[in-house]
Amino acid sequence: MRIIIPLIILLVCFLGSSEQALAQRKGLLRVELNANLDMENYNIVPCGENGLLVFFESEKRGGGIDTRIWHFALYSKNMQQQWLADTALITGVKFKAFVHGDNNTYLLFMDVDKQKSQHNIQILKIDYHINKLELFNASGPEKSEPVHFSLHHENAIIAFNNSRFEPSLQFIDLLSGSSKQIKPEIEGLNIIQDIHYDTEDDKIFVIVENYLGKKQNAILILQLDKAGQHENTYKINPAMEKKVMNEARIAYSAGDTLLIMGTYSNDASRVSDNDDETGPETAGFFVTRFEGEKEVYINYYNFLEFEEMFRSLSSKTIADLRKKAEKQKSKGEEYSLEYTLLLHDVIPFKGNFVLLAEAYYPEYRTVTNMYYDYYGRPIPQTYTVFDGYNYISGLVGAFSADGKLVWNDGVEIRDILTFKLSRYMETFVKQDELAFFYSSQNKLYYQIASADEEENKLQNIAIESKYKGDKLMEDLGSKMMHWYGSYFICYGYQKIKNNRISGGKRTVFYFNKLAFK
Repeated sequence: MRIIIPLIILLVCFLGSSEQALAQRKGLLRVELNANLDMENYNIVPCGENGLLVFFESEKRGGGIDTRIWHFALYSKNMQQQWLADTALITGVKFKAFVHGDNNTYLLFMDVDKQKSQHNIQILKIDYHINKLELFNASGPEKSEPVHFSLHHENAIIAFNNSRFEPSLQFIDLLSGSSKQIKPEIEGLNIIQDIHYDTEDDKIFVIVENYLGKKQNAILILQLDKAGQHENTYKINPAMEKKVMNEARIAYSAGDTLLIMGTYSNDASRVSDNDDETGPETAGFFVTRFEGEKEVYINYYNFLEFEEMFRSLSSKTIADLRKKAEKQKSKGEEYSLEYTLLLHDVIPFKGNFVLLAEAYYPEYRTVTNMYYDYYGRPIPQTYTVFDGYNYISGLVGAFSADGKLVWNDGVEIRDILTFKLSRYMETFVKQDELAFFYSSQNKLYYQIASADEEENKLQNIAIESKYKGDKLMEDLGSKMMHWYGSYFICYGYQKIKNNRISGGKRTVFYFNKLAFK
């Protein structure tokens, strides 16, 4: 069995670091930077064994017209500051994504509101071998949000969705600087869900969610060559009435074989006219396999069949689910969990393929205020307040190459209520073990996938703070991600109180290094 342990070593802080008279706890691998909880302005990117990149936008104008200075700092594996660098980026751009290639890291910045006639995309290349920063400029589609960023050969590939449901792909040649845009020619309204690369056959697969008349129609997989030219289209056939694919991921591709997994529901969703970010309600996982253009099979697995999943839910929730399921069965219908999910990429593990999805729901509360009219008579006014998205559980299913459910699991998610929808769970495969992680309220939670119920329990350790006597007052959106090897980085914003330090309170952006041993 594996456990999570904090690493021990001395560190040096940078850029507005939280300097205090009290000595830091001996050897703790943690950096703190002064911050404001109302302004989440720090960005952090793990760069493998090259280190850890931390950067933010300053208030200082750049030397060029309409530019702003961004500060960058690279930390070593031992959390020692290696270098500082400033670069001017277009005013208004926001950090969107990153990708690694060879000995370089590429950062994607974009201003989605800037006119198409102007550069609204910037890609910053960081070369660790010669410590060089190189900037690429391009023009992308207006009012479009990048949902995918990757490298394929010499091209940076960006996928865009927009409110007009007209997705596009942009290929930017990082050698010549040329750029081309590709718009899938598909009838109806469309949303790009994911992109998968078959490196052996040099194919690109684009997963598209298709709507006709604002009603969900199908999941399509577009096969492109390395230049973006369309070669083939696969359409997932539900094979059963009242089965609708919600989201899909490609688990495996080789030659003419495609293994596809994802989530399904019992009712077709519709295009929303408002800004609601929640997706459709989900009933379970599906697995389908294509040989050439033929769909060999499609299997459905309702979450109510996942016995291990119920260990991550409260007894009351389980009772309610079973009661509703029996009621739906009596009507000849399949009952859905009525949870919306954030689906992860497929995880290859011990010859099988693991799907992980985080379940959440929008949480509201009712507020009643009393007002008085001209004559002093009380008039109650009631309204609903959105408190954020409440995360409930990680739902896990492992499937064989022939589409059979091998095992299932559930990971309880505690104390995550947020206004920003994002994946909070991380996974890590080491030899014959698969671990699930997430961070919440200054604790690191982890669970090992195992048939042994004792080893399969959710466990946690406290995330150590910087000084003895520190007391956490507020934790905002702490997350964790894989760094390199068996090491992870946990980071976020915290408000901390310590009566031993002058001033007593500090607000910081922190990051701790952790190991899976």
